[in-house]
Amino acid sequence: MVERVSDIGLGLLREWNITGIALDLDNTIVPWHTSDVVPEIAQWVRQVRETGVRFCLLTNNYASNVRRVGAALDMPVVRGALKPLPSAFSAALRQLRSEASQSLSVGDQLFTDVLGAKAVGMRAIVVKPLTTRDFPTTRLLRMLEGPVYARLRRTAGSALA
Repeated sequence: MVERVSDIGLGLLREWNITGIALDLDNTIVPWHTSDVVPEIAQWVRQVRETGVRFCLLTNNYASNVRRVGAALDMPVVRGALKPLPSAFSAALRQLRSEASQSLSVGDQLFTDVLGAKAVGMRAIVVKPLTTRDFPTTRLLRMLEGPVYARLRRTAGSALA
């Protein structure tokens, strides 16, 4: 777990031999229900792309802003993905042209972004949400995540604090 996407270091990506990254959209790289890419995340994408890593957006969102964000970041989009279904992550892997073992999912939810990635053999990093505004079902999932995070903090110590 990291604070934000831009905290994911190039050294870690090299260590894990990452060739493809599936980025979640809402509250991961843009505030919920907007197309305003956080500038430091856009810069991070450019830096990582320079190392040869490929990207795609992987989102459950169907809205028109999804394509705008994909165009702004010059990356393909898998929208209406129905995460955490494995088929969503398989679609992302096809877009990335990357093996699951060399691919990373980055998102703000354990029960969608992390669970789905792990189901197909991808690595996953969870980030803190950019805002507290969420889709109603996401708010419910966040309540369910609370006890999981609490348990992880107890077993992992301050690494998740």
